[in-house]
Amino acid sequence: MSFTGTLTWLDRIGSRCVERTRANASGSPAAHAVGHAATHVSSVTTAASASVTKAAAHDEARVAALDAGRALAIVGVILVHLALFMPALPTWLQGVSDMGQYGVQLFFVISAVTIMLTLEEETKRFGDDRSLIARRFYVKRFFRIAPLYYVAIAVYSLGNHLAGRFDTQVTAAHGVSDVVANLVFIHAWVPSAVNTVVPGGWSIGVEMCFYLFAPLIFIATRTRRGLWRTSMALLVISAVALTAGACAADSCTVENNSFLYYWPPTQLPCFVIGFVLARYGKRLLLRDGMKLSIFGIACTLAACAVLLALLYATGSGLGLAHWLAPTVAACAAAALLLLLAQLPRRYPGARIVAAFGQNSYGLYIWSFVVILVVRVALKTPLDTLDHRVPVLGFAIAAVFACWSSYVAARISATRIERPCAQWARQVLLPRVARVKRIERVSSETSD
Repeated sequence: MSFTGTLTWLDRIGSRCVERTRANASGSPAAHAVGHAATHVSSVTTAASASVTKAAAHDEARVAALDAGRALAIVGVILVHLALFMPALPTWLQGVSDMGQYGVQLFFVISAVTIMLTLEEETKRFGDDRSLIARRFYVKRFFRIAPLYYVAIAVYSLGNHLAGRFDTQVTAAHGVSDVVANLVFIHAWVPSAVNTVVPGGWSIGVEMCFYLFAPLIFIATRTRRGLWRTSMALLVISAVALTAGACAADSCTVENNSFLYYWPPTQLPCFVIGFVLARYGKRLLLRDGMKLSIFGIACTLAACAVLLALLYATGSGLGLAHWLAPTVAACAAAALLLLLAQLPRRYPGARIVAAFGQNSYGLYIWSFVVILVVRVALKTPLDTLDHRVPVLGFAIAAVFACWSSYVAARISATRIERPCAQWARQVLLPRVARVKRIERVSSETSD
């Protein structure tokens, strides 16, 4: 089969899946009732009300699906790092906790989906003014990530300074050049800086690397053929770079939580999967008149279970192929997000889940500090519980770590993230939209 034929085949599969799900949604009695009622109102009123309703539904569904995914991701990250300090955990609980490290790949998929949808909305708002869209994107992303990350660098540096008086360190050893690499967000490409300045900071470096090329990738994936061609090109680049990097040494392998595991080419497929999910799963994620059938839910559940089993084998469980684990984790994340989109709008704990999802970045940054504090402050009681009732001790420590991290995240969101983002929007973002400029020119011409 030729390359063009492969693209056509993949596009047909995606299109048929979307059309079949759309047909199921439109075939429901509610859909027929809405369609029948719509014929009795004017076209202008229908378009306006549909636009408002659709926008509200999109916002609500984003919280339900994507924020729920973020909440699960951050809890997984907290559990895997907390388990490092509790060695007496039973095997099954240790295995579940170890799988929490792939919450980062869930973050990557959600990030790719969110960015693609955001750029799509920006395009609808500003038309083909790509320069304006790119400037707005870079400003918003930088001031969303950088301020809190810079504070984290300062906090961990201060922690290392204080810990040095007791002949210990909070983070791994690093130099000034490594701090500079983190400040300019190139640390994902620097072995000595990738995860030594801020614990977990490697994922921030990967995210910022993706942000750098996101507007260009969005333009290249506007059409379905462009989506598949770009996706395949990125996967080939990932495979070539990963092979070259892994085989530069004699072993020709990628170890878990090593530099080659952290660096962007290994994680690139996660974003590619997010691109595809944003294109073909958009209406499902946003509940825009589409919902999985019972058969679809069953198939997605089965796929998710198989992918999780494969992830256990390739990754933290058996460790057969750590180079492949991020890609498998991203596929499982995509299936999980489709399942989360099927949740009712209100369910027990929905507000807590949404709150965790909306503050997931702050939770991620401060969770490492909180876990360290929990370990130092509660070392004796936790050690006692770890040996006597390890499951109970782990549960108590996990609840305390999640709650404390959330409190810290809310404080930093109020004092750091929101003020910086608001300043950037008011001062740095272009204030005049392309549509407004056109309207102004039209009014001046008419005058």
